[in-house]
Amino acid sequence: MLDQASRASLAATDQPLATARTLPRVVLTDPAILAVEQRALFARSWLAVAREEDLPDPGCFVTRTIGAERILVVRGEGGALHASFNVCRHRGSRIVDAPVGRLRGAIACPYHAWTYAFDGRLLRIPQMPDGWSTDGLALAPVRVDSHAGFVFVNLDADAPARAVAHADLPDLARYGTDALRRVHKVEYEVAANWKIVVENYSECYHCPLVHPQLARISDLTSGGFEQGRCFNGGPMVLRDGVQTMSMTGASPSGPMPGLADDLRGLVHYYVVYPNLMLGLHPDYVLVHQAWPLAVDRTQVTCEWFFPPASGAADALDAQGVYAFWDVTNRQDWALCERVQAGALSRGYNEGPYHPSERCVHAFDAWYARWLLDATKES
Repeated sequence: MLDQASRASLAATDQPLATARTLPRVVLTDPAILAVEQRALFARSWLAVAREEDLPDPGCFVTRTIGAERILVVRGEGGALHASFNVCRHRGSRIVDAPVGRLRGAIACPYHAWTYAFDGRLLRIPQMPDGWSTDGLALAPVRVDSHAGFVFVNLDADAPARAVAHADLPDLARYGTDALRRVHKVEYEVAANWKIVVENYSECYHCPLVHPQLARISDLTSGGFEQGRCFNGGPMVLRDGVQTMSMTGASPSGPMPGLADDLRGLVHYYVVYPNLMLGLHPDYVLVHQAWPLAVDRTQVTCEWFFPPASGAADALDAQGVYAFWDVTNRQDWALCERVQAGALSRGYNEGPYHPSERCVHAFDAWYARWLLDATKES
């Protein structure tokens, strides 16, 4: 899977920025690498699969695909969240198909009507034979936790707790993310590897040439750099007189209630490994997630969150915000697809990082360390 040359290239990525080299083409083009990522990264990481608002009442559920798995998350009667593999314990039928909804009273398999409580316990078996018991036949559990309004799951029963894995996350409470509400969502399919999408999100070296609408309202030479074990990113400065990232630079709602003055002229961009991208604006939060569909194909989910005081989605006139990011996203996806096409060429070689690409390098170095460790016995 990884020959010695590829391992040496990954080691070169995990060097100081000034001497490091970009990721080797194999990690962008080899389906075997994606299989390792699905098995040993996505299946062992805490992944954001929903928001608390998606599960307001007992019986409310979401289903999400992670690699080859379909996960069911349900709000229990006492308010706790429960997650499980979406597979009946009888003959393995998938139980729930809908991406979101509300269950009435229990989780019922549509094949033979085995019925489970919201916490996964088996409640009933039709025509249950004498001597049978429902004990030990609960749905296979998946670990679940929530933070800052996000619902996270981890398929690995032995992984560190989410609070440990995310111990050094930036302070999202500054933006009141637990109380924000989704007002808009768009899904894209990009013909590029998921890591290329994350890399593109992590730098603005390309912005003056590709994103004139962004250059008008944000100082592209500004910014800082923050890094932890599970994330990297930093702020960029809005130009004088600009309130937010929108087509006009005006905010549809004004700054978030209680937001500190020193944050009102900044947009913080963070990548939470492996695939969660957060854009913390003075008036809204923009979330991107990159989900690999194939080694050269990625589903990108883009969601906008505003404070409840901004009003319901149908009452909030934020079209200028959505349009701004749709234009920017599509420009970025075209660039990502160019990189994927180039990675297929025998002429592709690892190159240096520009000094402004600190966040790209931080993500790539983290990934290189992970992959070298994950394949050290292969």
